[in-house]
Order: sequence, then structure tokens, then C-alpha cells
Amino acid sequence: MHDLLKFAVEAEKCGFRTMMTSDHFHPWWHDNAFGNFTWVWIAAAAERTKRMQFVTGVTAPIYRYHPAIIAQAFASLDVLYPGRIGLGLGSGEAMNESPLGFDWPRARARLTRTKEAIQVIRRLWDAEDFVSFNGEYYLIRNAKLYTRPAGRMPIYMAATGQKATRIAAKFSDGLITYLELTEAGEVLDLFDKAAEKEGRDPGSLEKMAEYKVSFSKDYDRAFRSTEFWRATLIKGVFDSDVSDPRRLQRRAEKEVPDEKLKEAIQVTTSIEDCIKPIEEYFKAGFTKVYVHSTSPDEMDFIRAFARGVLPHFIKEKGGKTIAPA
Repeated sequence: MHDLLKFAVEAEKCGFRTMMTSDHFHPWWHDNAFGNFTWVWIAAAAERTKRMQFVTGVTAPIYRYHPAIIAQAFASLDVLYPGRIGLGLGSGEAMNESPLGFDWPRARARLTRTKEAIQVIRRLWDAEDFVSFNGEYYLIRNAKLYTRPAGRMPIYMAATGQKATRIAAKFSDGLITYLELTEAGEVLDLFDKAAEKEGRDPGSLEKMAEYKVSFSKDYDRAFRSTEFWRATLIKGVFDSDVSDPRRLQRRAEKEVPDEKLKEAIQVTTSIEDCIKPIEEYFKAGFTKVYVHSTSPDEMDFIRAFARGVLPHFIKEKGGKTIAPA
């Protein structure tokens, strides 16, 4: 947690505008892993920075978090750090729910819960009076947030499938997708069409992509640093009921070859190699690129990226700075 705080401070100094942070109970890997509580960390990081925006990537309103509690927590963060907090929501993974004694629901149930959660959170944030909601999964009776957000806080939704993408287009302020660029075009097209069908302007909605990279002058060291994310490449892992990081690690070591890891994460000894892939995301229609570094020396990566890549993308448009996150 302390290292992450240092990275956040350094990233702001070097020109990054937004930081996305995962929200997990269990991590993806067992060896040398950590499992901090993200909401607490966001407050500590926001206190140590001045302008950096923090977005969860993503919070899952499935079992362990009731949407009203999410609404209360993030409203409080926004009051403390106005305009610097964003909420990313998604349908989650078993490793964050099953260890707490919950059965892992099917995809449809998780997606419906996520949709209802967005509605509950937005109603609580917007309402000056008491509100009620009676959904298939969530119920609130005469609930009121006595500490509401300082302004209109964005809600983003992670989506890859068609149903999730349509829900994101209808209810959220933007899309987060972890798909590779070759698969993302279809999702972006569906998102824009679904938004238009709902009478919304697709141009007003964020579209965020994740770009994974590991950088070091030593290629082997850069590659070894990607090991932590091997389990995310297990086939069907996001719908799997596996919740033990030890088991995820064993499966990943058996089922995910090095070649697949290198295809999913750009391993490079030259920081300038990051420019073209990020350009391709913007050309495809994304409005923001989340640079997910798993470099062995993150301070070195931040500084090298700020010198060699960030200036290529920072542009002034109508007084607004456009840059990767």
C-alpha cells in the first residue's frame, strides 16, 4: 500500500491525470501478493495528491457491497475530494465473493445486480429526499444520503459481452473494457448504437481501454514481472467459481503458456514502443487509455513514460487536456 501511494504521488508529478485502482478481496495470484481495501487507499492517495482523479476498476455490487453502502462511501469521498472521484462498476469475480460465504451466481444474475446497483446509487446521489427501490435483487426503503456528493460523480461500467454493453450504454457515464484491441471494435460499435437508441449522445460518454505493459531495460526482468497476471488469462476465468488464489496460480502455471502472456501484455525494453499501441486505441474510438503497468520498477516506468510517451498524447482541445490515464 505504501509503494502504491508513492507511485500515485509520482504519477501526478509526471503528468498523469487519472489513476484506476482495482477493488478486490482476494488477488489474482498467491505468491508475494497483497490485498488492501481500496476505498481506504483512495482516501489516503487523494490526500497526498492535489488534482489526480481516482476511479475504481472495478467495484462489484454483487454480495459483499450493498449498492447503498457504495453510494454512501463514494459520496463521502467526493465531498472530501470534489471532482476527483469516479466509480467503476462491474459484475465481479468469484474470488471476491465466495471467500465470504456467498454462492457464485450465474452471469445473468450478476449483470442484473450490477444494473440495479447503478440505479440505486444514482437515485441516492441525486435525491434530496428519501427514496425507495424494489428490484429483483435489491431493495431500499425510505433511504436517504445525508451526505451527498459534492457534484455529479461519473459511474462507469465494465463490459465485454453484448448484454453488459447495452446496460452500460443505457445507465452509465462510460464504458470500461479489458478486451484486446482486435476484439474491442465490435463492443465500441454496439455501445455507440445502444446509446443512440436510448436517446443519448455517444460522444458524451467515456470509452476506456486497458493497455497492459511491462517495461525494463532487461527484457527477462520485464517478462518475469508479468507473472502476477497469468491467472487472468485462464480460459473462462471471469465466469469461473474458483476463488482461491493458490488454485488460480496452480491452474495458470499449467494452462497459460508464456506465449499467451506475451500476447496479452506488451513486454518491452524501449518505452517508445508504447506509443503506437496507445495510438491504435484512440484511433479505434476510445477516449481514454488506462496504462496498466506491471513493470519491475514502477518509478522508473512512470518517469520514462512521462518523458518518452506522455508528451506525444497530451493535447489541448478547447482548454481540456487529453491524455492517457
